[in-house]
Parts: sequence; C-alpha cells; structure tokens
Amino acid sequence: MTPTGRPLVLLVGIVFEGYRSYLLDGVGSVADVWLLAEAEPAPSVAEKLVGHTLVDVFDIPALVAAAQEVAGRRRVTGVLSWDELKMSGTAHIARALGLPGVAPDVVDRCRDKHRTRTALAAAGVPQPASEVVSGAEEAAAAADRIGYPVVLKPRDLGASMGVIRVDSARDLAAGYAHTRAAQVGPVPYRSDGVLVEEYVDGPEVSVDSWVLDGRTHPLFTARKTTGYPPYFEETGHVVDGRGPGEDDPELHRVVTAAHEALGFDHGMTHVELRRARDGWRVIEVNCRLGGDLIPMLGQAATGVDAGAVATLLACGLEPDPRPDRGRVAAVRFLYPDAPCEVDRVEVDPDRLPAGIVLATGLPRPGTTISPPPEGHVWGRYALLMAVSDTPEGCAAALDAAQPAVVLHARTGSVETGSAQGLANDYIKP
Repeated sequence: MTPTGRPLVLLVGIVFEGYRSYLLDGVGSVADVWLLAEAEPAPSVAEKLVGHTLVDVFDIPALVAAAQEVAGRRRVTGVLSWDELKMSGTAHIARALGLPGVAPDVVDRCRDKHRTRTALAAAGVPQPASEVVSGAEEAAAAADRIGYPVVLKPRDLGASMGVIRVDSARDLAAGYAHTRAAQVGPVPYRSDGVLVEEYVDGPEVSVDSWVLDGRTHPLFTARKTTGYPPYFEETGHVVDGRGPGEDDPELHRVVTAAHEALGFDHGMTHVELRRARDGWRVIEVNCRLGGDLIPMLGQAATGVDAGAVATLLACGLEPDPRPDRGRVAAVRFLYPDAPCEVDRVEVDPDRLPAGIVLATGLPRPGTTISPPPEGHVWGRYALLMAVSDTPEGCAAALDAAQPAVVLHARTGSVETGSAQGLANDYIKP
C-alpha cells in the first residue's frame, strides 16, 4: 500500500486527454497511479498522479528498469495500460515484478493477427478464412483461393490502418500496395506482413470483457458504424445497456472460446466480431480496454466503470461490476471533406440539443487533417456523445448537434453537417 493506504498501480504510456484521460478517474477511484511515459504529462493529468517517470516506453529493458526503480521505493500492486503498442512492455513489467497479468507471449499472440488466426483455427473458433502473404502475387493467389471480395490488413497494426476491401482481381495490386505502405514507427517491418482474409458482410460489434482465472465476464457490447469504403474507418459506436441485446449467449460463447484459444486468462479485452449468415466470426482480439470512448459509453449506458474494473484486475483483485442503469450511449466522430490545416474548432453550447453530454474538438491549431485513407483516427476534427433511452434518441441528438460544431480551417470554415479534433469544449455537468 502507498502512504494513502491504497494500492499503487503503474500506468504505461502517455494519456491522451481527448480520448483516454477520463479513464484515470476510474483508476484513481481504487488506486494511486504512477505514470511511466515518454513525455511529461499535461497538468490536468499530472494532478491525478502520485508521480511519474520519463522513459522510452518502447525500450522494454529501460521500461522494466524504470518500473523496478519505482518498486524499489514503493510497494507496487499492479501495472496496466490501454495503449495497443504498449501492451507488450506492460506484460514484461508484470512478469519482472511478479504482478498479475498475462505473459508477453499471450500479448504477442493477440497483437500478431496471423498468430491470432492460427490459434483460433486450431481451437475451431469461428473466424474469416485468412492467409499471410509477403508479396502482391501471393496476395492475388490467396484472394483467388478465398474468393472475392477479400479484406487486406496489416499483420500488426490497429485502428483500421491499412485495412481495405478489394472486390476484384484488377484492384488487388493497388489494395496490396495500400496495406503494405501502412506503417507505425515502433512496429517492426515484416516481410510477410499482410493478411488476405474472407470478407464477412454483416453487422459489426465489439465486446469488452474482464477475464479472471480463465473465466470471461462480458461488460458491454458496442455496435460499430464504419465509413469511407473500401476502408473500414470507425465513425461511431453505440452501447445499449437496456437488456436483451447485451445478453447474446452465442456471442459471449464465441468471445469466451477466443480467450481460451489464445490463452488469455487475466485482464481486459476488446474483441471485435462480425455476424455472418451462420453466426458470429471473430475479427480480432485486443488485450486491452476498447478505444474510441467505448468504456465511457459503457459507463453512461450501464453505470459500470471499466477503468476501475481494469485496475482491480491489475491488482489481483476480483471486481464485482453491477449495472445500475439501462440506457443507450453513442459517440460519433466528425471528419473534414478534404485535407485542411486546422485553425480552430468551435462548439456552440446553445445549439446543442438535450441528450448531448460531450462535444469536443480534437486537433490542435496548425494540425493538418484529412479524411480516410490518409487521415484515419487522426483525421477526426470533433466528436459528439449522446445519452438517451433509445438508439433512435441518440441518433436524433447527434444529428441535431452536428451544426453546433464548426471546423475553421486556414482556407475557410466547414460545418459538421457537411463533414465529419485537444480541448473539452462542452461537457454536460
């Protein structure tokens, strides 16, 4: 315990205020937090910490050494992260300090989509047909075997980067080039770094769960909307906490089977699935909390704080999350019609309808943003969140709120009604 008498958890990775800092409130409700990060935290984040250490979070030996230095002075109870690229370092810290969590190899098995597919196939978990390739000719041959349309995706990336649907052989080479070009600095280049997969044409959902001693406990399900075809940009999510739709036994059976196949037995997961004609198919398994404000939606819809649940698990404690409401929460992301340099994003609170609980611009002034495929997540200029008693109520509030948000670009202004950003411009008390 810390001098405050509370557990101390290490949080790996800088906290992005626009998308993640709200999780600190849940973490801080049950534990003190020491941040291991690559840059100084913002003042609004620093005030929620008991301390922080600057370290290259992608240098695993240095990261582990930094964690050990903190543990040498204080009793560390757990370690967690919600950043996809930092999950491996988090697992290495847990192993080095003897803290609860999954082994680094389990994290790699989730992050490496080819390893995921191999493990799920061996266990008979339903998923799209998939082949890993190292060139355009191999990709074309795989697509012929699988059958068009196919999906090409990078083996190790996230946030839909590089993911594209290819409908015919004549588009395969261009699609492969698009996927192969997707790269993020810390992720190593693989010669066989592209997956060719069966396209599952059905509704897509994500399930956030907590797993303890190999038992899977779903928290909430989010229905996903995507846009900008042939890409798969996530443009919004809806969590319905009212009942039957959240308790699909077949969906939960498949999610549990995926955890068992991957050997994931302790921690939080975010599993994405699509419904085919013959049932649910696993698209990917992420060994972390969901992004895109999904945990915030889950709390608004059900009352369950996923940040607190994740922290209790990280400390080796058993959560007891109990929904205390049944509402619907939705988020929508707004993008420009074309590339532009941001001057500012304005939100007019007087024009926001009832039901909107969050409206915020995302990019800093001077940032160049673009719609997909160039922009993806970082191409968004604003987000809107609504809470209502029905999905239709959320949709109506989001539609009515869009004109209240205006992107001022260096070349002019764009109203959100014609488009789709870090300051919290409007947060409902």
